Amino acid sequence: MQKNMSITTLMLLIITTVYSFSSMATAFFMLGTKSLAWFIISALCYFIPYALIVAQYSKKYAHQKGTIYDWLKDSFSPKVAFITAFLWYCSYFTWMVSLFMKLMIPLSILLFGSDMTGKMNWFNLPAQVWLAFLAILAVLCLTYLLSRGFKTILSFLKISSLAMVALLLLSLFSNLTLLVLQPANFIPNLVKSWQAPSFFAGTYDHFFSQLPFFIFAITAFGGLDTVASLADKTKESRKKFPQAVIFSAGIIALLYILGIILWSGTNDITALRQTNQMHLGNLMYGLTGSLAKSLAQAFGFNYWQTNLLYQFYIRYTAFTLLTAYLGLLSSITYGPLKSLITGTPKEIWPKSFIKLNHKQMPDNALWLQAGVISICIAALSFNNQIIGNLFNQLTYMTNVSRALPYFVVAASFPFFIRKNIVGQEELLISDKRVNHLLSISVCLCVAVAIFFQVYEPLKAGEYNNVLTLILGPGLFALLAAKLYQRFERSQPI
Repeated sequence: MQKNMSITTLMLLIITTVYSFSSMATAFFMLGTKSLAWFIISALCYFIPYALIVAQYSKKYAHQKGTIYDWLKDSFSPKVAFITAFLWYCSYFTWMVSLFMKLMIPLSILLFGSDMTGKMNWFNLPAQVWLAFLAILAVLCLTYLLSRGFKTILSFLKISSLAMVALLLLSLFSNLTLLVLQPANFIPNLVKSWQAPSFFAGTYDHFFSQLPFFIFAITAFGGLDTVASLADKTKESRKKFPQAVIFSAGIIALLYILGIILWSGTNDITALRQTNQMHLGNLMYGLTGSLAKSLAQAFGFNYWQTNLLYQFYIRYTAFTLLTAYLGLLSSITYGPLKSLITGTPKEIWPKSFIKLNHKQMPDNALWLQAGVISICIAALSFNNQIIGNLFNQLTYMTNVSRALPYFVVAASFPFFIRKNIVGQEELLISDKRVNHLLSISVCLCVAVAIFFQVYEPLKAGEYNNVLTLILGPGLFALLAAKLYQRFERSQPI
C-alpha cells in the first residue's frame, strides 16, 4: 500500500489527536493555575518518557501492522503480546459505543445553537430511541466509508486536525485581544485562578490532596498508541515516525501549559464558576461562549452583535467537537482492530474475519464490529436499569483495561534493551540507565493511576465497581489467553 502520510501531516495528527482542548478547559475550570504543576509532572514523568518509548518501538517496528503486539512479542513473548493487544482493543470498544452516542450533541448545537437532543420526541417516540437510531446510522455510514480505504480515515483526521488548529488559533487570538484591551486584568486574574478553591471531585486545596487530578492529567495525554497503529502508513516510517512523536510530545505539553496560563490570565475564574449554566457537560461551549461575550463587551457591541458573535463561537466549537469525534472514531474503529487481526498470528482468527477487500481493508471484521456496536447502542436505548448498570460496569472495566497495556509496554522496554533487539547505534538514547529510568517513571505513573481508579470507589463504598475494576481486565485477559491457547494447540509440534 502507498505510504500516505508525510511527517508534517503526521505531526499535525499526533498533536490534534493527543491534545484535548476540552481537557485543557476542564483543568483551568476545575483547578485553575494549580493544575499547571500536575500537567508538568505528568508531562515529565509520564508523557515524554512514554513518547520516547513509543518512538523507539516504532523505529524498530514501523513497517509492522501489529503495533503493541509487535512491540511486546520479542521483549516478552507472543502470548503476553497477544493478551495485551486484546486488552488494548477491548478498552477501545466501550469507548466507541460511548462516542457514537455523543455524536448528536455537537451536531444539534452546530445546527440549532443549543442542545436539542432531549427534545427529539418525533412520532411520539422518546428521545433516546431517536438518539440510538441516529447513532446506529452513524455507525453504519462510518463503517461503509472506512471500508472504502485508508484515505477515508486520513481525510477525517485531516479535517478534524485543521478544525482543532483553527479553534486553537481562535482561542489564542481572542484571549490575546482581551489581554491587549484589558492588560490590567491579567495579573489579578492569574492570582484569582491560583487562589480559587479546587472544584475537582475528591480534592482540596493542599497539594497532595489533589493527587486524583494526576490521573486526569495523565489521561489528557492519551491517544499516542492510536496514532502509532497507523505508523505503517507513514513515508519513511522508521525514520520519520519517531521524529514526529518526539517533536509532537514537546508541542503538546507546551500547548497545555500555555493554554492554562492564557485562559487563567484573561478570564475571571470566580465569575465563571458563579454562572449556574456552566458544568462539565457543556464546559467547552460555556468557556468559548463566555470568551465571545467578554470580547463583545470589550469592543462595546450591542445585543444583536453580541449574540451573533456568541453563536459563531459556540457553533464553531460544536463543529470542531463533531469533527474531532468523527476523526477519533475513524481512527479507533480501524486502528486497534487492524492491529489485532492483521498484526497477530492469522491462524487465531476465522479466514473470513481477516480477509481484506480490494482497498486492503478488513471489510468483514469492520462490519461485524459495527453490528456489535449497533446492538449495544440499541440495548442502551431501552433505558433499562440493568442494561445501564451493565454499561457502567463495562466503562469501569475499560478504565483499567486501557491503562494496563501502557504499563506492560513500559515494563517491556528494559527487556527490549537488554535483549539487544536493536543495535546500539539504533537506540534513540544510548544510555541504558536512562532507558530503564523512562520505563520505571511510566510504570510508576500508571500504577498510581490504576491504584486511584480502584481506591476511589473503594473509599466511597462502591464495592461492585471495585470488583468490576479488578475482574473486568482479568476476564478480558482470560478470554485472550483461551484464544491464544487454542491457536497453540492447532500448531504442529
